[in-house]
Amino acid sequence: MAEVRTRTDRRRERTRGKLTDATRELIAEKGVAGLRIQEITERADVALGSFYNHFDSKEAVVEAVIAESLQNIAETLAADPVEDAAELVSIAIRRFVGLAYSDPEFASVVVHLNHADALFGVAVHPAARSAVQRGIAENRLEVPDLEVAVTAILGGALAVMRAIVDGRLGKDAEIKYAEAALRSLGVAPVDAAEVVRRPLKG
Repeated sequence: MAEVRTRTDRRRERTRGKLTDATRELIAEKGVAGLRIQEITERADVALGSFYNHFDSKEAVVEAVIAESLQNIAETLAADPVEDAAELVSIAIRRFVGLAYSDPEFASVVVHLNHADALFGVAVHPAARSAVQRGIAENRLEVPDLEVAVTAILGGALAVMRAIVDGRLGKDAEIKYAEAALRSLGVAPVDAAEVVRRPLKG
């Protein structure tokens, strides 16, 4: 049976949406360090007290914004009509890890959150699992255990992003990691090297 949403529920959702939208805008303008709850509520045009009906702290709303952003990226990538499942996995890894190069400020916020690993896993795991599962069904990928494989790939992706942001890895780390990940998923070395060097669209 579908859940019935009341007028109060819809009002709460709208207010929460205003707060997360305002937070996203302010992060883009001044980063997380300079973010203040009062600024968020002023930008969202809601009462200061309303903030605490939805979030316990500034950190909580930042985590919500990051989680939503990561989930949107993951869902967009998962919907990409790529014929080769190995290429879909490669594209997803290169896009996510590549954020450390294309949007270092956002990537820095992601990797330095207190609950970064859990947040990244929850936001991205469903789409990543779907992509790998598809590859297994099509006999393109082969792993001993689906959940272990997906968990390892996501953990590695976050670690590589963090190393790029912190200056410990140079250029093309996302391509090298994508190749390593495909090889861990049973793709032959020569094949993996070719797949990860296919041009990204868009």
